[in-house]
Amino acid sequence: MKYLYFAFFFLFLGGLQLDAQNFTPERRFEGGLIAGFNITQIDGDLLYGFHKIGLNVGGKVDVVLSERWRAGIEFLFVQHGASRSRLDNTSSVYDDIKLNMVEVPLMAHFRDWKMQASAGVSYGRIFNSEIIDITGEDITETIQLSEDVFSIILGGGFHFTENWFLDIRWSRWLNNIRQDEIVPIQGGESGKFIGRSIIIRGIYTF
Repeated sequence: MKYLYFAFFFLFLGGLQLDAQNFTPERRFEGGLIAGFNITQIDGDLLYGFHKIGLNVGGKVDVVLSERWRAGIEFLFVQHGASRSRLDNTSSVYDDIKLNMVEVPLMAHFRDWKMQASAGVSYGRIFNSEIIDITGEDITETIQLSEDVFSIILGGGFHFTENWFLDIRWSRWLNNIRQDEIVPIQGGESGKFIGRSIIIRGIYTF
């Protein structure tokens, strides 16, 4: 994984150096408002499929590095988790997992025409959680979760106008947030929580 980070970093620097020649931006910073939703699941809970929908809202600031390259930071409120469907594994003890988080992604963006490709990493902090078992009982207090979440993000989108942008992303946690003992069972590991998200957002830039 570390070699992938180095390759991305050097490609980013090389493209930036070529693109920055003879470029003077009209403005150095761009702000934006973000509103959208996450479609999420958690690997390790034995609930399969992206059945949980939550908010993804906040703001962002981008630094204009060149005509095509931008680097940015976002400040988000996001909702993550998992939810049982009628086809899910009956071995899973979970019915519903809700995680409320603040998240700070650091992103690099490449623009060409109206298209944009993005990649980055993020840090999230869980400030509220609720875990319901298959009987409907709240078992939140019995599950030890880390409050810190580290993620990798890949995405792209389309600029409909100079100000309006559709952003679609995929995100995966890099760390397991379960802190108690992992208990292997048939069909998977019941003690591992690693989240994945499909993220769809509208962004207004100014």
